[in-house]
Amino acid sequence: MVAVVAWIAAAVFAAAVLGFCAYELTWKARRLRGDLDRLAELAARTAGLRTALTDAQRRLAAAREG
Repeated sequence: MVAVVAWIAAAVFAAAVLGFCAYELTWKARRLRGDLDRLAELAARTAGLRTALTDAQRRLAAAREG
């Protein structure tokens, strides 16, 4: 009888641990997806700034030559 209760308690504990792990993985995956979206936006803005900087360098070089 004690062994059956111990197995049931172990199964309940395992289910609780697995449930918590599933929750944590879901939460972290959602957070990382949001971080990835923000990083993609930042990369796009950086590419725009790089293009603007390149254009400014070309204009400056043309002004110095011309």
